[in-house]
Amino acid sequence: MRILVNYLPALKQRSGVGHYTAELCAALQSLHHPLELDLFPHPSWEPLIKGSMAKLKPSKPSVAVKSQQGNNSATSIIKNQIKSLARNGLDYLFADRVRRIGCDLYHEPNFLPFDVDAPTISTIHDLSVIRYPQWHPKDRVHEFEKRFEKALSNCTHFLTDLEFVKQELISQFNVPNEKITATPLGIRSGLSPLPIPEARAILKELNLPQKYFLHLGTIEPRKNLLFLMQVYCDLPLRVREQYPLLLVGGWGWNAEKEAAFYQETAKHHNVILPGYIPEEKISAVYNCARALLAPSHYEGFGFPPVEMMACGGAVLASKIGAHEEVCGPTASYFNPEDKDAWRNALLQIAWDDELHRNLRKGAVEKASLFSWQQCALNTYSAYQKALGINANSALIPNAFKEAC
Repeated sequence: MRILVNYLPALKQRSGVGHYTAELCAALQSLHHPLELDLFPHPSWEPLIKGSMAKLKPSKPSVAVKSQQGNNSATSIIKNQIKSLARNGLDYLFADRVRRIGCDLYHEPNFLPFDVDAPTISTIHDLSVIRYPQWHPKDRVHEFEKRFEKALSNCTHFLTDLEFVKQELISQFNVPNEKITATPLGIRSGLSPLPIPEARAILKELNLPQKYFLHLGTIEPRKNLLFLMQVYCDLPLRVREQYPLLLVGGWGWNAEKEAAFYQETAKHHNVILPGYIPEEKISAVYNCARALLAPSHYEGFGFPPVEMMACGGAVLASKIGAHEEVCGPTASYFNPEDKDAWRNALLQIAWDDELHRNLRKGAVEKASLFSWQQCALNTYSAYQKALGINANSALIPNAFKEAC
């Protein structure tokens, strides 16, 4: 079985899709099955691609947005043209590779597949661009509007990160149930409970406080971080002094409002933006947090809550389908627009040690159900379905389904 995989997401500065692509391919290659992965672009292209992407990466949003609108608009047009040229070039290279070398199946890990003459399987991580276009750049929305329907008709099979997204795909687009396989994701290695003195020593190296509330993820409207900062800044001073709010993540699209509130208010109320934190130190950051706060409006999976649970931590999350499916009864849930509920929850978790202990019970065990090996096994089974091969059910353990 020869699978051509679009490896581009793994070669950029990695977001969730990039981590998914890299981790899944590594796990697939470790399976003892007749499987050959053809990764294209080749991993050796990584320095070139990262160098090119760095020139297109947005900088920290400017608070003085109005004065720069004309310049930003022109820059955006140029960047979009470059992206379109790159996309067309890769489209040609993929089609040419299939013609020259061939493959049994093409797997697109990032929503929209290239147009190739081969059976195609695509991973649909979420439907936020379709359901909530206001949370995405116009060029991305336009790309989905132009190409998503074609992808639905051209793909032999689909993967989703969760059953929640699978059901959305069925209800929104009438995709047959048998054409979709839910393949819950895994978590990165090295995430586990640490001795607190060891974790705090790492925090000292990073010049971070010893305890705090934590959010990890890109700063953008979908993550609901303006709301979170407003709720946090309304807490009593004694709470904010004991537990700063640590926002770990880069600036994303359309974050001008978040940037303005941070500059004018939040940074004066103990909200901290530490910037990039090395991968090998993330476990310590999770371990020392009083709680992970995940107030997103929408997620397709959401790595931080399950990563926090892997470190034995407490999770306060928005009541949305992805969080409830991933965390189950281990987290506490709140409406992502209910400021009073979130404020009361932060006050309670700050002082109630018994509540804190109860939220941490079973967290590590729940997180252990999410592994890249299991994701790879489920994906291999989906490859077999897409190619009309009778799958050996023994390859896919039932442990995950039974536990969930």
